[in-house]
Parts: sequence; structure tokens; C-alpha cells
Amino acid sequence: MVRVRYAPSPTGSPHVGNIRTALYNYLMARRYKGKFILRIEDTDQTRKVEGAVEEILESLRWLKLDWDEGPEKGGEYGPYFQSQRLELYHKVCQELLRRGAAYKCFCTPEELEKMREYQRINKLPTMYDRRCRWKKQSEIEKLEQSGMPYVIRLAMPTEGTIAFEDAVRGLVEYEASLIDDQILLKSDGWPTYHLANVVDDHYQKISHVIRGDEWISSTPKHVVLYRAMDWELPVFAHAPIIKGPDGAKLSKRHGDVACLEFREKGYLPQAVVNFIALIGWSPGGERELMTLREMEELFSLEGIQPSPGIFDITKLQWMNGHYIRQLSPQELYRTVKEYDATTKNQEYLSSPKRKIFHEALEKFPEEYVTKALVLEQERVKLLSEFASACAFFFEEEPELDPAAVEKWFSQEYVLKLFDFLIAYFEKKITREETTQADKTLTELKTSSEVKTSLTVEDCEKAITEATEKLGLEKRSLAIHPTRVALTGRTYGPGLFELMALLGPTRILERLHRAKEIVLSKQ
Repeated sequence: MVRVRYAPSPTGSPHVGNIRTALYNYLMARRYKGKFILRIEDTDQTRKVEGAVEEILESLRWLKLDWDEGPEKGGEYGPYFQSQRLELYHKVCQELLRRGAAYKCFCTPEELEKMREYQRINKLPTMYDRRCRWKKQSEIEKLEQSGMPYVIRLAMPTEGTIAFEDAVRGLVEYEASLIDDQILLKSDGWPTYHLANVVDDHYQKISHVIRGDEWISSTPKHVVLYRAMDWELPVFAHAPIIKGPDGAKLSKRHGDVACLEFREKGYLPQAVVNFIALIGWSPGGERELMTLREMEELFSLEGIQPSPGIFDITKLQWMNGHYIRQLSPQELYRTVKEYDATTKNQEYLSSPKRKIFHEALEKFPEEYVTKALVLEQERVKLLSEFASACAFFFEEEPELDPAAVEKWFSQEYVLKLFDFLIAYFEKKITREETTQADKTLTELKTSSEVKTSLTVEDCEKAITEATEKLGLEKRSLAIHPTRVALTGRTYGPGLFELMALLGPTRILERLHRAKEIVLSKQ
């Protein structure tokens, strides 16, 4: 059975490279009907960050990467926190000592620093010179009896090559003499990554080790450890490093942030999973947009590329816009409302437009809010953009862009345009609808539904007739100043669609205000 693991250290919230490792392991398990194990590698207690485990679990939950065994789930091969498996690591170390595959090192930090300094001066490889490896048993016993602290090191081969097969890179070989005798067990009794990782992979029956390329240079040590214990090697697969679009090492300036920060910024999990999967893996062909279920069916180690993957935040935003557009009106409303209520994005929360939008989500009818969201759905790339994009649908008086006012309200025909439209929409308020249409925007917030007597065709007809009546060369000359009057800006959803949603009362209120501004400038 395929058994794979994601084994993060709780040193912070997982970033892109870390989450990609989790995703590849998850996809491998689902593709081959195997098991996806979550293991927390918390042996380095000095680097442990409070709350990091919870953020790891929450990241996986958000991306819907459900683990089969691990924290909160249990399993046959637990415990799944390395800090709870210390006895097993000590047992393996004793067996390695017995076999002569490891040795006790009594060198002090001062001795090791002098050793490294000598190597640097003489331009030698900076590595342990193995002086304790050749100590006589009597000398070792004497040092132990004196209470001298020691570490346990792996006895690496001193000649020849160490070779292993990598599912991504093929045959990989390292010169044995250039690889350090790795510390396996520290003097405080805690194991290093190299010991605990290999021991747990063996005892938890991991069949495939899929991890980032930064670990490939450690693999020879792991191979030696497997062979020293007569354990079967797993299949190794090292995914390529991730770089920014400029070819530099991936950093925060490229958009590399903690996984949960993508959620706070307004990304959908579908987009993040799809995007991260393609940083170093291809299903074949030109296909890019895939659901998690589709990736589960397509994933294979053969699709992982050895060349560096590129993290392009622009592509992620494009993907996110695509997945936002796939949401049904009901899903869109629910998703945006949940984001607004739960995000910790301070830039979003402190925005004046967000205050307006938040109030609208609480007080305006769901149908009206949903229609406003749908009109902006084609343009928005992040959930956090809906607040500023849709605010004009809910404001009493939308803020007007001064540059837009200066350009369009100064046109010599604009006063006649507004007068024509005011007259046109006043006729649209029928006697039967007067009670509803005369309500102010504040009153509309608490009404059970927002009714208008307008259709998209009505609004298009108004602009077309105004264009003809005023003798304008093209309809856009009527569209632009009307858009500024109604929304405060020169861009947004289709003018006729947004007018139909605003309704005659709010259209008239805003046209009258625009007319007053024009008159004040004359």
C-alpha cells in the first residue's frame, strides 16, 4: 500500500514550499488509494513556536487536505508527535552502536570550533574530523564514567560513493568522504531530524518520501542509516526548488507568505491548491485549471519536474478570479459574507468601504446584496476587493473621483444629459410603487426586499434616447458621465445592469446631486 507522510516542524505557519509538499503527498495517497499521514516533527524544542501546530492543522483543513492518520485522528502507527517517541529513537541508537554503525562523540563546542577554524584556514571541507570515531573502548568508558557529555554520530563510509534512485532526478550519487558524520542523538537525549525522520518513516511503513529538493543532500545520510539497520529504502522523490519570476530565491517580496495569509487576503482554497500544485508538477498537456478531485486522478511522480518551479503571484490572482467566477450566486454571497466576518486582514478591516459593506451584509436584503456581488463577480480577483467594488450600491452618496468629475462634469452637454435622464426616470416611479420607491436608502436597508420598476432594457433605452436627443456622436459620451454620477468612478460593471439594480429612486437622488455639482461649477 502507498503510505506517504507530511511531516512539518512546528516552527511557524507553513508557507508555499511546505504546503506543496503536503499537497503532493496527499495527491499521491488519493491517486493510489493509499494513506496520507500527518506527523509533527517537534524534536527541536528550542525552535518550537506556540500555536504552530494549530496553524499547520488549520492550513490543511482550509485546503481540504484531509489526513488519514495523525493528530486528532490517531492511527495504528502512533504517536504522531515525535516528542512522544523518544524511547524508540534511543532504542535504535543503541542498536546502531552495537552494530558499529554509530559512535559516541565527546568533543566540546570549543574543540569543534577550533577544528572548524583550522579547516577554514587551510581551506579544507568544514566537517567533523572523526577523532572520536577511532577512540578505544577503554577510553570511551573512562570518559563516560567521568560524566563527560556526548552525542551519538552516524559512522558514514569514508570512501566510495553513496547512490540512490530518485523518482524525479534518476540516479543520484555523492562522494562518501565529503559527507559529515551526522549527529543522531544530542547530548540532552533529543534526536536530530535525521534520526527521528528515518526511524519514523520505517516504523510507520512510509512507502514514498516526497519532499523538497533542499533535502536531497541529506538523503545519503538517510540511505546509510536505512542500510545500517537492514531496513528497506522507501521511494525518494524530491520536488524542485521554488523561485520568484525574476529567478531569485522565493521570498516575501514575491508573495511567499504563510498559507493562512492567503485566506486572509481573500484567496479561495481551490485557487491556492490548483496554483501550488503546478509549481513543479504537470498533468501533461497545457491544462492548468483543475479541481482537487481532478488532480487526485491525474497525479503521478512522473509529472514532477526537476527544473525549478516559478511562483508567480499574478498567475495566482488570475486563478483566484477564475474560481470566484465559478461560484453560484448563493455560494458567492455565503463565501463573501463568511470572509468579511472572519478575516483578520487589517488592511481590509480598516478600510472605510469595508465598514459600509459590512453594514450592508447585515442589513440589506440578501437578494439585493447577492445581485450586487454578481455584477462585480467578473472583475474581482480577491474576496477582499468586493467591499470597495460594491460599496456604491449601498452608500447614500458615493464618493466621487475628483478627476472623473473634472473630466466628465465639465462637458457642455452634461447638464442637459442629467435633465433628460431625471425626467426619464421620474416617469418610471409609478403610482403603485410610490410608497416603496420613495423610501430613502436607510429605510431600504431594513425592508424585506428591494423592488425596482427598472429593467436592463429600460436603462439602455434611456441612454440611447439621451444620446440621440442631445446629438452626441456615440453612446459612450452619455455612458461615462452617467456612470460617474451614479457610482463615483469611471469603471465597474455594465452601466445598464447596475442602473437596473439601483432602481429609480437612488438613480434620481444621485443624478440630482450630480446636477447640483455641475451647476456649482458654472
